[in-house]
Amino acid sequence: MSSMRFSITMLSFVGIASIIGTILKQNQPYESYMVKFGQFWFDIFKQLDLFNVYQAIWFLTILIFLIASTSLCVIRNSPGILKEYKKFQDQIRETSLRSFKHCYEIHLPSFNKLELIALLEKSNFKVREKINASGDILIVAKKGSFQKLGYIFTHLAIIVISLGGLLDGNLILKTQELLGYKEIQIQDIPLSQIPNKSRLNQGNFSYRANVLLSEGEKQEVAIIPSKDGYLVQELPFSVGLKNFHIEHYSTGQPKSFESDLILTSKKTGKTTEQKISVNKPYTYEGVTIYQSDFQDGGTKLNIIVTDLHSDDAPQPLKSEVFKSNAISYLDKALSLEFEDFRLFNILDIDNSQKKKSRNVGPNFTYKIRNESGQANEYQAYQMPMKLDGRYFFMSGMRETPQEDFRFLKIPADSEGSLEGFMIFKQLLLNKKKIESTIKKIILTSEPSKSKELNANNLELSALKLFDTFQKGGYNAVAFSIDKNIPSKNQEAAANAYIKIIHLVANQLLIDYQAEKPSNRLFDFKDLPLFSQDALNAYSDSFFYGTSLFLELKDFEHVQASGLQLTKSPGQFWVYLGSMMLVIGIFCMIYIQEVRLWVLKKKGRKNILLSITTNRHHLAFDKFAADIKSKINLLKT
Repeated sequence: MSSMRFSITMLSFVGIASIIGTILKQNQPYESYMVKFGQFWFDIFKQLDLFNVYQAIWFLTILIFLIASTSLCVIRNSPGILKEYKKFQDQIRETSLRSFKHCYEIHLPSFNKLELIALLEKSNFKVREKINASGDILIVAKKGSFQKLGYIFTHLAIIVISLGGLLDGNLILKTQELLGYKEIQIQDIPLSQIPNKSRLNQGNFSYRANVLLSEGEKQEVAIIPSKDGYLVQELPFSVGLKNFHIEHYSTGQPKSFESDLILTSKKTGKTTEQKISVNKPYTYEGVTIYQSDFQDGGTKLNIIVTDLHSDDAPQPLKSEVFKSNAISYLDKALSLEFEDFRLFNILDIDNSQKKKSRNVGPNFTYKIRNESGQANEYQAYQMPMKLDGRYFFMSGMRETPQEDFRFLKIPADSEGSLEGFMIFKQLLLNKKKIESTIKKIILTSEPSKSKELNANNLELSALKLFDTFQKGGYNAVAFSIDKNIPSKNQEAAANAYIKIIHLVANQLLIDYQAEKPSNRLFDFKDLPLFSQDALNAYSDSFFYGTSLFLELKDFEHVQASGLQLTKSPGQFWVYLGSMMLVIGIFCMIYIQEVRLWVLKKKGRKNILLSITTNRHHLAFDKFAADIKSKINLLKT
């Protein structure tokens, strides 16, 4: 375990895990990983615990082995290194000195050891003098010995950083989970009903938790996301939101946001007010509070519910984000679950070559859940969007989170509202209006054609056609053609049917305008184009998942501040270890150890100069030559 090979292997595993933890966003809801990677890779990554790498048991185990291995290396090698660091090597023989590459014999008749020592000390050498029994003088000098300490600093740094990782990895909590003392809560239940097994007390060593606060709201606990559920962390203080401020750019994108917090200590009862913002956290009683994001805080919604396939009157509905409403539809009990509201939505929806992102206004997200618990998700925008030169209200639907939203495009009237389409829908479902309009069109047709056609048969066929369209849109018409008309005549029949539908629909709008000249909802230069878009929207509504359409009339916006509360005792040790690592690497790479010996034998007029280093390079050759030249000058 103390071998270098084992340590490098463990360090390599830590490096690979860190790369994974950097590339793969950590501690996200399992649902988001499912959407991103699909079921197959999600299951593999889940088994490997790659969604929370730094707190995974296998990662913490690697850290433990790395600490043990590195500690053994330090224990085994440090005494020798320290001994070598202190040692001057004054027990060296002349033959050994002459074997060095940089060995010089200098003629120095008047040897002055004090001058020599002063010269070496001026060059930052530590000097020691030794005189043996025969009168020989040996001057030993060295500098750059800190290079040897680089090894110790580097290895200690790895130990300290790994210890910091263990502290923040919350090994104690992981052990409690394995032993069954703590349990991840997967049910969405009120905080007051969460059992003690899913609660962590104030003494929890390390955590990274989240709190979502609306203005005026206060919390004494935070939520720790974990795998497919969460844990509840009790805080040593209460945190309340006094005010939330957000600024936007002209495009609608958030520019800055900050929170005015009220913090009250449970221990002392003292209250502190503090403003935090992005990149400006605040530490209170050992817990660092970050401004992480902002979300909806329960916006109040005024909604109109319309059945697109019925002429029933629309129904008003009042609700809130994060609330659900029970409704009855076709004798079935449904649940409307409102999940989110966004005041600004920055999208690029222009089909032109010069694409430019812009704010398309508010939208809200909701689910319609049936009696069996299955739900489709919907996303509706309040303002119309410009597509191909015309304006449409967009409402998307998807059956699973893995899918993209499929949008129903409802044309806006000339006033930019949905009222025109809803009137058109009512006209389209009014059988009496349809019948009278068909009769009118037949009677006003060209005489030559009227003679060829049986008016009664034509009327019945047109009424049957519209009855089919009302029940299933163009798809139902296509099915009827495929079933009742020979294949060679199907294309001609389809063209004729579409022409009849467009003709009647357009006439419905013309007659409505004539009856109500003050109504400007259909004041279009190309009214048939609006009629065509409206027919397409009605036909597409049969693929919308439901005939219920929710229109947002107005709202009372409520925002919530997203806070992240972090208790990280390992942070200090990681920073300390990182500083030690920098020092150690600097010592090993940039500090050069140099040792020097000057031997003056009794009775000789020459001195022997030997210089060595742990790194031989051209710069050292020049350094050795300079030392030789300076010593040689001492004889003058």
